[in-house]
Amino acid sequence: HLLTHKQLPYTMKKYFAALLLLASLANVSSAQREHSCYSSEMNNLSLQNNPQLQIDRQVLEDWTARYGQLERRNNAVVYVIPIVFHILHQYGAENISDAQIYDEVAILNRDYRKLNADTSVIIPDFVPLAADIEVEFRLASIDPQGRCTNGIDRIVTPLTNGANDQSKLNPWPYSKYLNIWSAKTLANAAAAAYAYYPGAAPDTAYDGVISRYDYIGSIGTSSVNNSRTITHEIGHCFNLAHPWGSTNQPGVACGDDNVSDTPVTQGWTSCVLNGSVCNPPIIENVQNYMDYSYCDVMFTQGQKTRMRAALSSNNGRRSNLWSASNLLATGVTQGPQVCTPKADFANDHDLVCVNGNVLFYDLSWKGRVANWNWSFPGGTPSTSTDSAVIVTYAAAGVYSAKLVVSNATGTDSITHTQTIHVSNSSVLSVPYFESFEDTASFPGAEGVLINSDNGITWARVTNTASAGVACLKMNNYAYTAGPVDEWVMPTFDFSNVTTPITMTFKVANAQRSTTSADILSMSASLNCGATWQPKYTKTGTTLATAGVVATPYTPSTAINQWRQESVVLNSYKLLPNVRFKFSNTSDRGNNTYLDEINITGNLVNVDEMDEIQLGFAIYPNPTTEAATVQFQLSKNQKVSIEVKNILGQTIQNVLNEDLNSGLHEVKLPVLPRGIYMIDLYSGNKHHVRRLIVS
Repeated sequence: HLLTHKQLPYTMKKYFAALLLLASLANVSSAQREHSCYSSEMNNLSLQNNPQLQIDRQVLEDWTARYGQLERRNNAVVYVIPIVFHILHQYGAENISDAQIYDEVAILNRDYRKLNADTSVIIPDFVPLAADIEVEFRLASIDPQGRCTNGIDRIVTPLTNGANDQSKLNPWPYSKYLNIWSAKTLANAAAAAYAYYPGAAPDTAYDGVISRYDYIGSIGTSSVNNSRTITHEIGHCFNLAHPWGSTNQPGVACGDDNVSDTPVTQGWTSCVLNGSVCNPPIIENVQNYMDYSYCDVMFTQGQKTRMRAALSSNNGRRSNLWSASNLLATGVTQGPQVCTPKADFANDHDLVCVNGNVLFYDLSWKGRVANWNWSFPGGTPSTSTDSAVIVTYAAAGVYSAKLVVSNATGTDSITHTQTIHVSNSSVLSVPYFESFEDTASFPGAEGVLINSDNGITWARVTNTASAGVACLKMNNYAYTAGPVDEWVMPTFDFSNVTTPITMTFKVANAQRSTTSADILSMSASLNCGATWQPKYTKTGTTLATAGVVATPYTPSTAINQWRQESVVLNSYKLLPNVRFKFSNTSDRGNNTYLDEINITGNLVNVDEMDEIQLGFAIYPNPTTEAATVQFQLSKNQKVSIEVKNILGQTIQNVLNEDLNSGLHEVKLPVLPRGIYMIDLYSGNKHHVRRLIVS
């Protein structure tokens, strides 16, 4: 570093001023960000793997040195940078609002033009060095194909989970636009964001910034504390390192960032405004946007020179961004346009029971919507012109929905196929056992498979099993990280079942590496899937039964790699409509297998049930062969059992005799495929259960 005024003796006046400012910012330093920048690791890895990039980077460094000495004549020119945000989402909170993106752009323009009000807290040593970078960011209004845009690109993809370079979908040309991707989580769980230096990206399609959705802007899913993450990352895009150098280890060793007026520092992770460690009594620039102090409020004049040197160089193609021809091509000189909206929508439930309600709401983007036209085949209402609609479904089935949106500039439409699953009520009874030996057992009668990304999902396989020849498999090995796949079982009737109630099942799993963390969970619902109560969750080492297996995992037949899990379900005693689902969240680890699901409980005497909770058990149900009726009597009485078709016509009288008290089991005849009603009469009470023969 060059000698600066900060090497002069440190006066008592400055010392007390710094202490006062430190006290005023104590609240800032106590609210540190949970995640950090991962740019150093990504840049260093890219440069190590690409020797030519190292040569190109040195060319840029040589140019930067010359620019700093000789070529500052452009410092009065404001460079306008076209910018585009790519929002990677799966219809969750990570689909951040336009307002949150506009807020981020405003923050960038405030910070890069030194218009932030908190410049007032810069300590006296650095007040003369705080710089207006003279860079302005504007959302593009023309996309690479010459079409109207608002500079926001929304992409539905599971790659929003555990995002990395491969998640940077639909990159716009990096020489024309500064690309910023927003994702739900990053592959490095400790990272908030990362960016590449000019010319350092391993592929030009990866050039730009990728950030977690909760580190963009200061509103919505983000916060004021996280709001300068993109300011920091774009600093990297414009060739700034961390003040201690190109590592992600602040506080470890004193280092340099090749900027003349940022003192040598080891970096700070708290707001120590008078910090002076590397070359006492020289005060270090703790308040710099490129540090980790969390009280960042400034760039220096030297950083300005370095950034503008990068923007003036063809290395990394930054010099074309602000050219007059590019500003015209990207539409930033014309200002925002009125674009045709891009249709999209979401719904609050994928699964409901008959006569259940589903809320559909508009998520169209790119342009403001003036008109909505919905179509809901099988629903009530079947059409609507509102922006949000509540739809009721009166019959079981799988339904699609369509939305057409328009404004003065045009029309767009989208159809979500098989998006709503509507099921009947009570189907299965206890005891219940499923080993998936029957091809019709999965997803089962009125069972639902929810595969939101239409990728790999739960499947019945016959290459392995804990018993027999078949089981369920989730192929995490071949999957991407993040998607959740759910098997919702048919509804159970526990109205004649009391404690103890238990579900057992067999599971087999291997980790792909010691850090892989696929998740298996089981939940229960009492309201047709509107809400779910978690009952079982295991992940990583707690889920694995076979340790770490680097190749696609299949449970070994030589040793027992199946583990039996047991879940207590006593809270559902005597309840008529209980639903369970198994969920897999992929971490792109290794495969998970399920088998031998067994639900048991104590049956209540049928003649003790009140008129609302009449019931008895039929198992197996659904069945491919003969089923058994099970019931218990508290006293001797006459019992009759009839099999009826769905029209209510009696097909066969199975039983009509006096029985003693106690537990009874009556085997039903083998029936053709179909749906039947099994009527049991005990004393003066009538009990009905549905039987499905598949």
